[in-house]
Formats: sequence, C-alpha cells, structure tokens
Amino acid sequence: MAVTTQNNSLKNVFKSVNDAQVSFFCRENTGKNLEAKDNLLAAINEGIVKTNSFEDADIDFRTFDWAPSGQDRNWWWQVQALPFLAWFVACRKLLSAQERKLAAKFCKDSLINWIEIIPEDNDKTLRWHDHATSYRLTNLFNWLFCLWLDDDLSEFVEELDSPYLMEDILKRHIAWLTEDENYSKHTNHGLDQATAVFIIGLYTNHSVWKSFFELSENRLIEEIEFAYTEEGVHKENSPGYHIFMLRRLTRFSKLGKLHANKVSEKAALLEERATNFKEALTLVDGTLPMVGDTRGGHFVEKYDFPRELTVYDYSKSGYVIVKGKVLDKQLYLMVKNCFDSVYHRHDDDLHIYLSYDNIDLLSDGGLGAHNEKDPRRISLRSNECHNVPYIVGKKATRNRKALAGVPTLHVTEGFIVAESFLYGQKIKRTINISQLASGLIEITDVIEGAEKGMMENLFFHQFANVSLENSQATISVEEQQRMIISYGSENIKVAIKERPFSKQYGVYESAPSLEIDASKHGRFSFCVRLI
Repeated sequence: MAVTTQNNSLKNVFKSVNDAQVSFFCRENTGKNLEAKDNLLAAINEGIVKTNSFEDADIDFRTFDWAPSGQDRNWWWQVQALPFLAWFVACRKLLSAQERKLAAKFCKDSLINWIEIIPEDNDKTLRWHDHATSYRLTNLFNWLFCLWLDDDLSEFVEELDSPYLMEDILKRHIAWLTEDENYSKHTNHGLDQATAVFIIGLYTNHSVWKSFFELSENRLIEEIEFAYTEEGVHKENSPGYHIFMLRRLTRFSKLGKLHANKVSEKAALLEERATNFKEALTLVDGTLPMVGDTRGGHFVEKYDFPRELTVYDYSKSGYVIVKGKVLDKQLYLMVKNCFDSVYHRHDDDLHIYLSYDNIDLLSDGGLGAHNEKDPRRISLRSNECHNVPYIVGKKATRNRKALAGVPTLHVTEGFIVAESFLYGQKIKRTINISQLASGLIEITDVIEGAEKGMMENLFFHQFANVSLENSQATISVEEQQRMIISYGSENIKVAIKERPFSKQYGVYESAPSLEIDASKHGRFSFCVRLI
C-alpha cells in the first residue's frame, strides 16, 4: 500500500511487512465477531460503552473529557485500553463498506480526542496503567494495521499520521512498557507487557525498534517460565487466572508460524500440561471452583466426570483434587496449599473446597472487587472466608520472602497431608480420605510445638442453613440436610458468623461461616459426614 507521509510515519513501521505476516494477522483477527459489532455500533450510534463486570456507561468517546469520575480502577483501565479500536478490528468484516468508513472515522476522531487530552499530574484515570497501556498498544497497532491493509481506508491513515505522527505514539507506548520501572515482572501484567511489544516485532520487523523487540522476547520467555509450575499450573492462586493464562499459551504456541520458535515451543509444552490441569480443576457442571480471585459461574468446559474416586495429584504445585461418585452423588474435593506468587492470593493455605451433588458445601468467599481497602474485600481475602485453620492473635504473612518455610502438600494412601507457615509457626493439616467412599472425611490440624492457639473457620454455601446441637453443625441447603460436621465439645467454642460473599465482580452478598475457637488446644480434629 502506498501512503505518502513524512519520514516519521506508519510507512516506516509497515514497510517490511510480508505476505506471511499479513496472512497470520488476518487469521488471528478474522473480523467476524458479532458481539464486537454490537458494542461498536452501540458506542457510535447511542454513546453507550460496554465493559466487563460493569454497567453500561453513557460515553461519546469523540468528546469524552477523560476526567476522574469516581469509577472503579478496573473500569478505568478497560476504558483506557480504547476498546473501540479492538471492536473495529474484531468486527470489520461484518460491516458494509460505508459502515466501515463511518466506524473508522469514529475511531479516528475518538483516538484524536484521547491524544489531545492532557491528563493531570496525579492522574486517577490510569492512562499509563500497565494493563491499560499493554492492551491499548495492541488495540492501536491492530487497528492501524487494518487501516493500512484496506485501500478504502487509506485516507484515515493520512489524516492521522501527518499531524499526530503515529509511529512516535506507538514508540512511546513500546518504550514505556519496556522501562524497568514500569515492568510488572513475574505477573500476568508483565507477561502482557512483553507480549504486546513482542507481537508487534513479529508483524513488522521494524529494525528501528529491534532492541525493544529482543528485550520483550527475553522477558516473555522468562514470564512464561515463571508463570507456570513444571506441572503446567499457573501460579497466581486462582483457577480463573489459570484459564485466562491458558488462552495466552494457546496463542503463543501458534507463533512458530512467524518463526518465534523459542516462545512457541515452550508454550506448546506447557499448554498440554495446563490443559490437563484445567480438566482436573473443573466442577461437574463445567464451571470453575470459586477459589482465590475466581468469579462464580465461570464456565470452562463440561468433561466426563469419573464414577470411581479419582485423585488428581498436583501436589508439587499446591493442589490435590479428588473427583468421583460418593453415595451415588458426584463429589469434588480440592485441597489447596501454595504460595508461589502474591498476585490474586488469599490467606487460604490449607484450604478445603468441597462440592457434593453439585452444591458447594465448603465454599469460598470469592473476589469482590480489587479495592484492597474495602473491608469486604479484606474479609474475603482473609481466613474468615475460607475453610482453614489459623492461630489466634496471629496475622497471616503475605510477604513470601518472610515465610519461615514454604507450604508443602503430598498424598499418601488414604491421606492428604499439608503444612503451612502462614502464621509464623508450622500448622500441619492431615485429611483422612480413606472412608471418603462412605461420605466420611476426617481433618486433624496441629500447631507444631504449641499446646494452644488453634482456631478454625468453615465457610458454607451462600444459602446454607447452619444448626448447632450436641457438638455438631448440620448444614442444610434448600431445606435438605447435606452435611454434618462433628467437632467435640471440650474447651471448644463455636459461633455462626455472617461473612461477605461475591460471585460477581463488585457485587457483595453474604454467606454463613462457622468459627471454631479451639484456642485452648494446639491440636484439633473434626469430622465431615456427607448425607
């Protein structure tokens, strides 16, 4: 495509693009997404902007003032990614020639409005947030590439490039993302930062930016290596993020077609292992357990559920999962005990998650929203909203380097054994599953070297009814008894608590939990009997 622009221009960026790169881009960005078309047309015709997990917003991007408005940080970084550019790329083949021109003009005018806004020094709109900048760079580059490939849209390239020097704008994003002080190393954010820059290198071979591309490749390989255990388990403490990052691996494994063999080969190896773990993670209805920062109802895929009790041993990565039929009902038991990353981590060492007859009996409080000062979010991340032992008067250690020892997990015949140092002293949890086929689980917790201090929390189904009698807690759901917990009575105090519960982002409800004060003891056992 011939575009007569200044030397500092998109012509420089795209001059070395070859047919293989164009073909790969078009396969990866087919332009036939109906949802993206609906989103784009709503933004153009109605001034309605759709974002994940939030209500629709009344915004005309062509005149939006980009001023702080009290919105959630998660909302801001989504909007700062300039999603209208991504919608155009994703649905362009579904638009008529006239619609495509109108949409391209809307995107151009909206982009210019964003460029010309000068944010405040103390910018609260997250213009240069790591996630926002990564996604915006990808969206901007892909949109410009689509314009460059479409002769009918060349006028928009020229109108943008002469006054605004798009090569410089792309470079500013690339340079910002590669600065050490902006690099979110060893996180899903850091992986996306490296990816955004690396992919542009694969598509353009732009020699002026070669040093950026080489750095991003090295970082991406390191991020992939760090993000997963050898068993293919993503380290950021949440099944939802495992699935999110598995999609990244699937994308990377294709990059060998653009000769990115180092990345693609490493990704392909981990992709197979991560896919196997995804199957192990998944509940009977095809959704994920609401562990860590996983949202409720996250559907993945429905697999054949084993009839015989089957142990999925990912103990080296901090997970043991048991699935199968118990008393002719489907059971799912997860034990989680790991601390490989601080991202999306809750105080859930030694956590047990139990689903029976497709009902989460021993559950988890969920995500809430990423406002770490909100008392509800604080509670959701704490031991209050998990099925864990802890030590009275002790705070959880959230600095991984300050732990007295790393958490461990292993499986022996009929037992799952886990050890944690989250509260400064070692707590050993032994889960006896030798009678699981009969619906019985025995749990014993011991604080090493202590004669007292033991506390327990059990977090139940959102709509569970909990009744206490004769040293037992009976858990009913929909007026049917589902589980009985026996805990003894000597020097034990129990109390039913109402805790926050969040299946949807930013939506808080409540669920019952049982606080067991066994602090006069350093050892405590209880029994779970399924009905």
